[in-house]
Amino acid sequence: MSDRQLIVFRSRLRPGVSDRYDRHADEVYQRALAMPGYVSAKDFSAEDGERLALIEWDSAQALAGWRTEPSHRAAQEQGRAEYYSEYNIQICNVLRGSAFDGTTRTAHDSDPATLRAIAEAWLGCFERRDLDGLLALYAETATHTSPKIRVRHPESGGVLRGKAAMRAWWQDSFDRLPSMKYVPTSITANNQRVYFEYVREVAGEAPYPVAEVLDIEHGKIVASRVFHG
Repeated sequence: MSDRQLIVFRSRLRPGVSDRYDRHADEVYQRALAMPGYVSAKDFSAEDGERLALIEWDSAQALAGWRTEPSHRAAQEQGRAEYYSEYNIQICNVLRGSAFDGTTRTAHDSDPATLRAIAEAWLGCFERRDLDGLLALYAETATHTSPKIRVRHPESGGVLRGKAAMRAWWQDSFDRLPSMKYVPTSITANNQRVYFEYVREVAGEAPYPVAEVLDIEHGKIVASRVFHG
């Protein structure tokens, strides 16, 4: 889940205060623009007099800074004393979203929990030697980068491009190293990529730590990169 904070502020003004309120609100808005973590704000009004403001901050910490900012606190007190007849505030976490600009659609339906699940599925497929399941997690044009690829296939520059190349690489690894397994030690995800660490174990070899990064778009891995520790 993203740490972005969305404030839904619904309010009604007392009679005869809208001009003064709007001037004061603009001053508060200018102050918010200068605060770290401010993302956006938009105001709407209904025919029945209800007002709606949607304000975004990039983290709970940024919102806490704004909540305790002295001029904002003073404005809140003045709002209760002079401007509002009633209001309601809700603080929401942004779980997922999408955007459409008339030509393209960008979906962020891969929240951190979903991306973490993809990494866990990756590890599960590897443990079961489920090559079809492993490749199903990847986009058709995905890439895979590893130091071992560079050693065994120096002409590749260490990069495999496309599922066919990845299938051949992992099938060869499974055939050559039937005892190989990855023991996960940590998984960290945001809404774009997963960072996970594991210990590579092969019979007759000393185990060693490995870090891997999965870049994910629209629910598919578009790039995976391996780093040896």
